[in-house]
Amino acid sequence: MIGLLRRNILTVGFLFAFLLFYSQQYTEQVFNTDNGLPQNSVKDIIKDKYGFIWLTTENGIVRYDGLNFFVHKNFPLNSQRFTYFYGDPAKDSIFTPGDHGKTVLIHQKFPKVISPVKKSPTIIVKDNINYHLCISNYSYSPSPGVYFFMDFRKGRYLIAQNSFIYEDFRSKSQITLDVKPLYKNDPNAFTIGDVLFYIDRSAKKVKKIEEGKITGSYDLPVVADVRSKVFWNRTNGQGFVLNNDILYRLISNNGALTLSKLVRLEHISESNLMSIYYDEKYKKLYLGSSTDGLKIVSLTDFTSSKKSTPKSSAVFYAIQPYNDSCVINPAGEIYNRNGFIKSKNFEKNISYFFNFDKYGNIVTRREQTLFVYSKSSDFIHFQSISTGEDTVKDFFFDNGKYYVLAVKQKKGNTEFTGTLSIYEDWPFKSLKKKYLFASEPTKMVLTKSGDILVGTIKGLYRISVGHNKIYNLNGKNELSVRDIVHTADGNVWVTTLGKGFYLLKNDHLIKLPGDTEGNLLSPHTLLEDPNGYFWIPTNNGLYKIRESMLLKYVQNRSFKLNYYRYSKEAGFSTNEFNGGSNINGNKLKNGDFVLPSLSGLVFFNPLKVKSYYPAALYIERALVDDKERLFTNILNLSQENKRIELFIDVPYYANPDNIVIEAKVDDDRTSKWLSVGKDRKFILNNLGHGTHFLVVRMLVSDKQEYVFKKIKIIIPPFFYQTLWFKVIIVFLLLFLLYLSIRWRTSFHKKKNRELEAVIRSRTKALSQTVEDLEMTQIKLGKEIEQQKKLIGTITHDITTPLKFIALTSKEALDYDEKNAYRTERILNSIYKSSNQLYNFTKTLKEYADIYSEYRSDETDWYSFYDLVQEKKVLFDEIAANHNTAIINNVDKGLMIQISKNILAAIIHNLMDNSVKYTRSGTITINGSDEQEAVVLEIADTGIGMDDHKIEYYTKLQENIENEKLLLQKYGMGLHLILQLLQMLESKIIIRRNETKGTSFQLILKKTKK
Repeated sequence: MIGLLRRNILTVGFLFAFLLFYSQQYTEQVFNTDNGLPQNSVKDIIKDKYGFIWLTTENGIVRYDGLNFFVHKNFPLNSQRFTYFYGDPAKDSIFTPGDHGKTVLIHQKFPKVISPVKKSPTIIVKDNINYHLCISNYSYSPSPGVYFFMDFRKGRYLIAQNSFIYEDFRSKSQITLDVKPLYKNDPNAFTIGDVLFYIDRSAKKVKKIEEGKITGSYDLPVVADVRSKVFWNRTNGQGFVLNNDILYRLISNNGALTLSKLVRLEHISESNLMSIYYDEKYKKLYLGSSTDGLKIVSLTDFTSSKKSTPKSSAVFYAIQPYNDSCVINPAGEIYNRNGFIKSKNFEKNISYFFNFDKYGNIVTRREQTLFVYSKSSDFIHFQSISTGEDTVKDFFFDNGKYYVLAVKQKKGNTEFTGTLSIYEDWPFKSLKKKYLFASEPTKMVLTKSGDILVGTIKGLYRISVGHNKIYNLNGKNELSVRDIVHTADGNVWVTTLGKGFYLLKNDHLIKLPGDTEGNLLSPHTLLEDPNGYFWIPTNNGLYKIRESMLLKYVQNRSFKLNYYRYSKEAGFSTNEFNGGSNINGNKLKNGDFVLPSLSGLVFFNPLKVKSYYPAALYIERALVDDKERLFTNILNLSQENKRIELFIDVPYYANPDNIVIEAKVDDDRTSKWLSVGKDRKFILNNLGHGTHFLVVRMLVSDKQEYVFKKIKIIIPPFFYQTLWFKVIIVFLLLFLLYLSIRWRTSFHKKKNRELEAVIRSRTKALSQTVEDLEMTQIKLGKEIEQQKKLIGTITHDITTPLKFIALTSKEALDYDEKNAYRTERILNSIYKSSNQLYNFTKTLKEYADIYSEYRSDETDWYSFYDLVQEKKVLFDEIAANHNTAIINNVDKGLMIQISKNILAAIIHNLMDNSVKYTRSGTITINGSDEQEAVVLEIADTGIGMDDHKIEYYTKLQENIENEKLLLQKYGMGLHLILQLLQMLESKIIIRRNETKGTSFQLILKKTKK
């Protein structure tokens, strides 16, 4: 609804933004559409209870705070033209009429459109006549057919073109006043506060009217002058008279009306004035024009004094008091507050040196010559004194001695050396002591202890005259001393060039902090006023501070100093003051201080010059992502906001350099105060979600006192930043952690079970392996024993054939006769024994081969039928020669995994025996799977095995480890089979058939262990 147009008017912009005029008593600023106003017709001016200045224009309402103009012109009205203010600023109720009966209310520093207020009407109807509110000289413009009214506490005035009627509220009675409302179309009535006055131009008087009666008369011819124009505003209670470019103020106090001159304003009568407001606190006049905008006139406490002729020099350096209110310079020119008085027409002297001797004579200098102007001749007559090669910088007389500070140029060099000479009487006569300095001296003072402080361009020295010694007080740090000042409390202050100013305490220099702009790095001097303030001129403005604040800093270096700055808006012609002389400022007996500058002598009374500090600050506006937002104490933001600027509104109408505003976010002791710039904006950056507090403080006095303002900033969190979300996340994480731990525990338990199972399995397997190893060890032991028995038996049985062969051979050798029969018998015996021996060794080899192969045998599944068939085919031809048939009845689908080599050897031996002893018969082989074993039966129809053999082999099988082997008696075949069956953990059953022949039934264990 309200468009706010902000214009920033900074001090640095004054040269471009508005015109600035100077006179002896005021400065002037002009504002128009070029530098802040929306329109050049300022019709009314008022100040609200918060200290802001309000203007009405034909293009909106304007609020001014001394720095910025804020234009409100987007009201929901057909027109943005506004005329006058009315209401009560003290009650924060200022109104201005809008179109179509609407009203704009200014309340709590912001305007808004409201419905008409019945208690404060702008139009009343009486006897079918519309009467308009008369509240100021602007609203009171009588013309034919236009009527006005003024309301007072007890009654109302009805004003027509030719009548002035008072109507009592209680009795409704009317009184017609014998006055003329108009004089040549100019109104004759005005109010000051709640008092009505009438101008009787014929009598040259002003009359007071109360309750319809004239109750007082005042002899004020200026007000009654036909050339005068009266400006008044009942809302702000002020009245003014403009006559011949002189502006007077009308003051109604204690029943009396007085007129006081404010200022003469050049050509003000030509400026089409419409409204005037005087800010008594800041001594500023606000002048509203119908064509020229707003003019602000500042009545200054400083006066810049110089010659009125344009080509005259206005540059001043050394000056001295001439009388109680005037000063004189080395040229003999005398000035007071009002300017140049007269001149003594001194010779052309140097501007940096000027002094009085002990007789009050004026002493000036030109090169190496002093000119002494006699006081007794009113400074007309003078005498000159040559100083030889020395150039006098300063001197003073004390206790019957002259102290002269001089410089001397080094030969062939632009540098200078210095001397301090002490003379008994007149300078350059009766020299008592002389002190030399390697660098150019600038200033000297005598201390209360009798020592002399001398400043040079490189340091500060203390001369102990009693001990005749010079002490360097600045050590290795070079200081270019400008001035040395004794203050009333006995302190010594030292100003320097480029390094600020110092307090000298116990021969120790304590540096004082400067201003934020660095202007106090080169102060010219210090002037102390009776109230304990220091006035410090610099090359860019005049600074003021309490000495007590400086001493407080000396005691506590963390104490923050703030200097008050005066610039040329306060009444100077320039901000640059001059120094570098033997005296850089004066105190006059009338209380005035006088300072030299590049453009005139600045006169001021330090006791009358006010320091203006702001009283209140307001933080109610923010620019959030380029959109202005109004708030009160609490600012709600979003984390999505990119740029937030907070505006700090301060109604302050003096030098903006003196506003000290600092801020910090989140009020804790660790955060640092940040300086707010002259634009009075504070930018918020990187604020996280949550509640923050912006604390702003503003300096409000020269005692370093502050006012504080706290703003609450609320930035809601995103859903994932809220406490409940975090709690849920924590619980979820805890639940996941619980599940993870539970799963981990379950996993570990499962792994433990699996590991235990593996351990059990491996333990079982290991136990089984150990058991198998033990069994294997037992079996191997048994086999070894059997082998030993077998080998022993074989060896025993081999011995007999070998012995028989040996004996038979010996017998053959012993007989010489060759008997054919005998030879045949012997050879036959050798053959049989050799053959028996061969069979034994062959059987032994086969057994050894089978045993060796068995150890490395890894038999796969194979067909039992095919194995038997292979052996059957091998013996089929032999059996056929014996007229015997071999029948293979083994199940063709039977698959076994018994050691093939051993089983083949067993079947081979059994079939071999059956084929040997069967003639014209059959050999039947049957094989079947009987769950735990494979049964193989070989039955023949041969001669059969006798019972003694069957019994022998049965017993041998049952106790093969202990039974004696009868290999020679029964042969090796079945013995070998029994050994092989033991290896397979199997057995054989031998029995005679019922008819004839023998059956061999093998009970074979299915798998090899």
